[in-house]
Amino acid sequence: MAGDSLHCFADGVLIASAFVADMGLGVLAAMAVLLHEVPHHMGDLAVVRATSHNRRAAIIKVSMAGSVTTLGGVVGFFLVDQLHDHLPYFLVVAASSFMYVALADLIPQLQRKLSLRETGAQLFWLGLGLALVSVAAHIAHSGHAH
Repeated sequence: MAGDSLHCFADGVLIASAFVADMGLGVLAAMAVLLHEVPHHMGDLAVVRATSHNRRAAIIKVSMAGSVTTLGGVVGFFLVDQLHDHLPYFLVVAASSFMYVALADLIPQLQRKLSLRETGAQLFWLGLGLALVSVAAHIAHSGHAH
């Protein structure tokens, strides 16, 4: 749970950095973190629940770890405000952390031989992800044109 709390704190800093850079980027970063963290915490809850006989304690532990995201956001907002000249570096770290998580999740699956159908499904989801990123970039870019 300590490692997950640190991860959530970093997510909060990441979201704050994105909001400081651009409101649209902040919304996209917050949605990306949310879409990643909900299933992640459901898995955490299953693991903690399996090792604890107290269901309520398991929920409280996972919820406390996740709530550290808010603390990271507040600290991140003030940190980025103080170090505004370094914002591009914060954003690079944020982007690279998203890429690391995506690759860390994908690489183990790519190490085994897949059927043609499984390969097609992965290519479809990869293409859909790229299309969503392109649409989000277009929306974010068109917001600056006004």
